[in-house]
Amino acid sequence: MSRTDALSDIPTPESPPPERRPPVRVSEERVLRDWLAREIERDAGAVDSGTVPTDATALLDALLSAKPGAAAFLWREQPIRWYRLVLDQDRFVDLRPVDGPDDLLWRDVSTDGTLFGVAERVHTEGIGPLEAAGIDAEAIRTYRDDLAAGTRFDPLIVRTRRGATPWFVADGNHRATAAALHALETGRYDPMPTYVAVTANPVLEPIVDRVRGLLQRLAGRSIARCGRRGP
Repeated sequence: MSRTDALSDIPTPESPPPERRPPVRVSEERVLRDWLAREIERDAGAVDSGTVPTDATALLDALLSAKPGAAAFLWREQPIRWYRLVLDQDRFVDLRPVDGPDDLLWRDVSTDGTLFGVAERVHTEGIGPLEAAGIDAEAIRTYRDDLAAGTRFDPLIVRTRRGATPWFVADGNHRATAAALHALETGRYDPMPTYVAVTANPVLEPIVDRVRGLLQRLAGRSIARCGRRGP
């Protein structure tokens, strides 16, 4: 049975469901503030309570200090366009763990490199693979139970590049895995609220720059020819 079939027991509403509504642009400062608040909630020592950041630059510095691996893209891949949306089912099941050393733990457990693949393995084998990989299984079980009780999760932080590239979870691996596990257990996907960072594609950008330069040179030649006068 495919993942879509496994989660197909969803009634069709008369109005568009949240995951079909268009993305909404949001400011980077709003995302960073929400992200840092979760870090402080998880670890009160993540930021000095007497110097909680009040501007975008300080927020970025604090996040880079608290999450140097997951948050590195915030300065490395500027400019970034931020959106808030609700993940549709197809996008959700294809989420990857964030790039970097930490993703090796999740990929070791996953059946296919996705976070849904982590939940699939837990669903069939139990929490043993999580514990063997050093992943906090208790946090995932707690999030799953919260979701079953009707708790709404805070937005995931997801990053991608312009074009058809994978979506990586920068913050929320445990929440996303818990939501996937809950979906497998119930046959129902509860759409996940998400902040999505869209950065430039390093492969496409040089091509675009070269095409732009060529067009400018051709335009320059055309102007030069038009400016010539006959003898």
